[in-house]
Amino acid sequence: MDQSYYTGNLVAIPPTSNVLMTIANILATILSLYSLLIWLRIVLTWIKVPGQNAENPLARYLGKVVDPYLSWFRGISSLRRSRIDLTPLVALAVLSVVQSILRLFGAYGKLTVGMVFALVLQTLWSYLISPILWFLIILLVIRLVFCYKRSPNTIGYIKMLDTMIGGVMNWVQGIFYKNRAINDRQLVTTSVIFFVVLYFASSSLLRFLVAAFTKLTF
Repeated sequence: MDQSYYTGNLVAIPPTSNVLMTIANILATILSLYSLLIWLRIVLTWIKVPGQNAENPLARYLGKVVDPYLSWFRGISSLRRSRIDLTPLVALAVLSVVQSILRLFGAYGKLTVGMVFALVLQTLWSYLISPILWFLIILLVIRLVFCYKRSPNTIGYIKMLDTMIGGVMNWVQGIFYKNRAINDRQLVTTSVIFFVVLYFASSSLLRFLVAAFTKLTF
């Protein structure tokens, strides 16, 4: 996780509590390795060996280590949609926040409320908001391409995409074209532009908020 947003204005202080700072750095390293195991577990679930029906032995072993933690977040139904499960991102985001807090304490020997808020905002952006926005933008761009290359072969793909982003496009239509009839191409184009603008506006707002929080002295 990039810490450049919130460490730029910090001044290192003398290590008045070397033992606690060392423990914090060790715990941060352990959490970093654990996050890596979670990523490996996620990737291995995507890899299917042809002709092998049983779960990959390595994935099964990693599951025993990381699944108990991941199961804490699987109850968040709003982040689970058919084939898409975003709850591992939430789990990784939580680990990232704790890991970054430990690293900050290990480096500077102190924490402020502003630092913690900055960390939470940056983590939410890096692990949830930014990936979701980019995911929507990519799907909408693909959907727009199919608008211009509509054929019997692409109808199935269009229907599949609409099951994933149809609600988003309906929301955009409600904002810009309420009670108005528009064609499919215009709606998808507007949706792409809207989410690209939303991405950059959100990124700028994040930088402003993080800079403001890092100036807090309590």
